[in-house]
Amino acid sequence: MGEGLADKQDDLAKVRAEFNAEAYAPFRAYGRLEARAVFWRGQGKPPSAVLGSPAFVQHHQFRAFARTRARQAKEAFFKGRYDRSRARRPENIEQWRSEPDIANPGPDLANFPNSAFTLPQGRAYVELSPVTYYGSATGTPAQYNAEFLLRYGATDDIELRLFGNGPSWMGGANPGWGFSPIAFDTKIQLWLEKKEHFLPAAGFEAYLLTQWLGSTPFNGGTQPSFTFNFDQSLPFDIDLEYNFGTTRMQDTAGQNVWEFSFQWALQRDFFSKDLAFFIHGFFNAAGLPRVPQPTQPVNLFGDFRQDAVGAGFLWTVNRRLALFGQVSGGTTRITPQLISQLGLAIAF
Repeated sequence: MGEGLADKQDDLAKVRAEFNAEAYAPFRAYGRLEARAVFWRGQGKPPSAVLGSPAFVQHHQFRAFARTRARQAKEAFFKGRYDRSRARRPENIEQWRSEPDIANPGPDLANFPNSAFTLPQGRAYVELSPVTYYGSATGTPAQYNAEFLLRYGATDDIELRLFGNGPSWMGGANPGWGFSPIAFDTKIQLWLEKKEHFLPAAGFEAYLLTQWLGSTPFNGGTQPSFTFNFDQSLPFDIDLEYNFGTTRMQDTAGQNVWEFSFQWALQRDFFSKDLAFFIHGFFNAAGLPRVPQPTQPVNLFGDFRQDAVGAGFLWTVNRRLALFGQVSGGTTRITPQLISQLGLAIAF
């Protein structure tokens, strides 16, 4: 009985040995060929036999597959707004800086709020919205803008920005073309998201709308604005982005007034991490000085609130290029009835 069990164990050991010998044979063959190639290189002879060997070809196919999988894993790790805090952890930050990535942190012109996240040091975004249309409203004619936002990472936590509505057209009784003034903007990332404590990522942003380069119909005076920006991951892979702060603007009498402003957006990826849809809105002002303010006196019992809500998409074409668009509508009489845009963002 004992002898039969021992014979079976010996047979199993032989099968395992034969299997291991067969499985590792290509690696052993490659090792011998590599040793032979080193010897030939020392003798000044070309290792032609090694280069054409099946073992050599299999080894390089394996390495090419490994490199491809590593690249795919890296792209999947950093792609999408849902992983923006994780990319900035100390163990990942060098990898995050190493390549331009339009998905992390993502364009700010795509929706009404701005994210809490900044660009990595030395990286830049060029965001353009050449097709932006604001419908007419009480006290405000229709307007077309070709908006732009230039962003540069001064450090990993400080971003320098330049915004403008670009070449603009205004309708109404006195239609005309001109150029909208530019705004100097800066964003500071305060802290990253802490999901275990339900604490959103936070940033602080301040801009100064100037009168530089502005044509008279599009000037609204020199106006500052301050906002706190937040991003929070919700269940079902939904990203919540919201801002609140204060914005100064001119009323129809030409007086500067401070107004509370609030912007929000809910976004989720669909079908893949390359395509996301969002709903968004604002109260009193968008995250940047984009929406035209009333320019004519209106009898609204002193209520000059502007509110809007809408939906849009964000398509990440590749690591450098993203396309976006949105359509929204005003919910008050002095808010443009239609707010629509198409744009793109490029990472450097």
